[in-house]
Amino acid sequence: MSRNRLLKAINIFGELLITAGVLVLLFLAWQLWVNNAVVAGNQLDKVAQNSQHWGSATAVPDTSDDFGPAPVLAKVGKGRTIGNLYIPRLGASSTRAVAESVDPKQSLNRGYFGHYSASQWPGQPGNFALAVHRSGWGTGFAQAQLLRTGDRIYLETPSGFYGYTVRNIEYVRPTSVNVLNAVPGSGVEPVAGQSILTITTCSPQDGNVERLVTYAVLDSWRPRSAGPFSDLAPMMKKA
Repeated sequence: MSRNRLLKAINIFGELLITAGVLVLLFLAWQLWVNNAVVAGNQLDKVAQNSQHWGSATAVPDTSDDFGPAPVLAKVGKGRTIGNLYIPRLGASSTRAVAESVDPKQSLNRGYFGHYSASQWPGQPGNFALAVHRSGWGTGFAQAQLLRTGDRIYLETPSGFYGYTVRNIEYVRPTSVNVLNAVPGSGVEPVAGQSILTITTCSPQDGNVERLVTYAVLDSWRPRSAGPFSDLAPMMKKA
């Protein structure tokens, strides 16, 4: 091959590499910003539609604070909506719907919190375990590390509102699947009346070296007819 032909081939190869690099950058920009914004917007629309479909619950709440033990939430089929999850610490824009299963196509890649189907349900003794993306895909959980002990998390459902209090967060290896057990990290049976919410996500935000796990304890419940918790009502109007 002559020197000119070699130089021409090198130039063509270089142009192809540049073109490929530009395409990769465009894809990343789409995934990280455009697609993320679109999915997040769809999620906020879904949250509003859920609340409207389930019936108004944003009126002045009933001042009662004791409605007895939380009932076990009725199960739904794979891919169906379970409820809306509100995390005041992260702001109204973080609100997302919760779907049954952690199948990426049915839940996680559509911005939902996904329920591990083998785990328990709200109100049931044991562990209501969820997964969610930490970055991209319209996630509202990017700032999960800001959660603190005592923070509130609320699950709005067709029947009522489940109130959880954050107990702690921890970082574990991706192989530590025992955080999904009925009693996280243990093989013992759950105690009657003790219902836990566990949320798993990736750590660091744009990596997959660890899992950031948030644990919260179910400690209150309000039927939908009584309206939301007093500190939840303003957030619902903004979501």
